[in-house]
Amino acid sequence: MQYREVPIAIPVGDGLRLVAMVWRFSCRLRRRAACLAAIFVWATTQILLVSHVAETSPPWRPRKTRADLSWGQYGLWALWSTLTSLGPRNIITVLQGMLPQLANTTFYFSAADFPALEGLVALTIDDGICRGGNWSASLLPEVLELLAGSSAKATFFLSSHYVRPKDLRRLVSQGHELANHMPEDREYASWPVEEFREALDETDAVLRPFMRADARHWFRAPQARLTSDMAVVLQARNMSHALGDCYADDWAIPDALRVASVLLRQVQSGSVAVLHMPQRGFRQHTLEVLRHFLQGLAKRQLRAVTLSQLADAALAGRQPEDKKGFMPALLLSCCWPRFVADFT
Repeated sequence: MQYREVPIAIPVGDGLRLVAMVWRFSCRLRRRAACLAAIFVWATTQILLVSHVAETSPPWRPRKTRADLSWGQYGLWALWSTLTSLGPRNIITVLQGMLPQLANTTFYFSAADFPALEGLVALTIDDGICRGGNWSASLLPEVLELLAGSSAKATFFLSSHYVRPKDLRRLVSQGHELANHMPEDREYASWPVEEFREALDETDAVLRPFMRADARHWFRAPQARLTSDMAVVLQARNMSHALGDCYADDWAIPDALRVASVLLRQVQSGSVAVLHMPQRGFRQHTLEVLRHFLQGLAKRQLRAVTLSQLADAALAGRQPEDKKGFMPALLLSCCWPRFVADFT
């Protein structure tokens, strides 16, 4: 049987549609090979295109420069560039059936459904504030200066072993939000549920005295690995799990311009952006990622707010008839390949 010709437009905005077309029109015996070939061709063209957009980038996108990246780091950047060209919000259709434990996870809020979100983006910063007990390495003052200079607010997902009371007071006094990211930056999906519950409560006990009584209680699973048992514990404690639709492994790619460029291609009104806390000698480049990201948001007339501020804007702008049906839309997890391995 002959294959039917499938036209390919470059650049492609929806690679999934291409794969679906090849699957539909190819013969059964060669479907798998045809689909893999289509994915490879499409991904290769996207990587080549993304690698040469510096001269034609819009003014809000940082210009890319050559950096000393390992092959692994460059490949990781190319992966996120390719996924970005798909449109992260399109990939949720694949993930919904695969990962039922994420049914109540907030990834973003749709500005199309909630017009009051226009121009607003939730900025979240993980793994704060300073690990290792070496507080002279903390870059919290520099991060807060960047945020203040952009009139930006952020939700800090904090690990309780990396924080000090005076830093928590400082964050709250400047209008930022505290959220639970477990005691340490490590995976908890393999832990027995009782041990996970104890660790969750440990961090909550550290953060809660600095939070308002009516504050939302956000949680983000370290490494984005959430199990069904963990989700049940969160529900029992009235805690909301949040990931994001704007993510590019900023902690692992030491090229701030490339990473910020990917993030700025992903972000839109209602997005939840996920960045990581820098400190001297450890992920220090993420401070520059934050700087370029905030500059890009300003040029696009987007304003960074806390996760609760974004949720409040969505709730305030909904119509009365939406009251029963309101639920934050699902989206691409920030580390979706890891979720596949953590399906239970």
